[in-house]
Amino acid sequence: MATIVTPARSVFETSPEKLRPFLHSLAGRVSGGANWMVRKKTICDLLLGLDAFFALPAEERRALMGAGDDAASHGSQDGTGPEDFRNVLPLYVGAILEGLKEEAVTQPEQAAIYMLSIHPEHQMAAEEWMLADPRNGKAVRRMMRSDRRYRQLMERMADHWKKTRAGQGSSETASSPR
Repeated sequence: MATIVTPARSVFETSPEKLRPFLHSLAGRVSGGANWMVRKKTICDLLLGLDAFFALPAEERRALMGAGDDAASHGSQDGTGPEDFRNVLPLYVGAILEGLKEEAVTQPEQAAIYMLSIHPEHQMAAEEWMLADPRNGKAVRRMMRSDRRYRQLMERMADHWKKTRAGQGSSETASSPR
């Protein structure tokens, strides 16, 4: 068991007012899960669905949400939403986990989700639990390999991280000694 420290900065306090009901609804849907296997499935399904939503052109997103509601399309000054949902995925995970108000990491599925949070406190609790017993870390890695939904989510995140590093690395690599 690894204790989860309350995050220093709440996603709910720092997010736009119009986004808060949406974040609360995500947390509410996940909290209905009877255990972490169900919660992990729910979180992955929600996030994969939101990824597909954000992949739509801005006009289609606005049409689906209604012209005046930008709760799920926040992120840019013109209200068209973030260019890439993967940029805000850790924020959504952090909000969901904040809404659960859990005190400890105790299961592989839980640790895998906590690793995706924007909050370092969540990531540290998951890492602490995984390092507390070699079997814990092994169980998380096994779950990451075998769970189709989680793997899809991680593949999308990996694509994003590769693109981000490639964009940043191109200027760094040219001047970095090898």
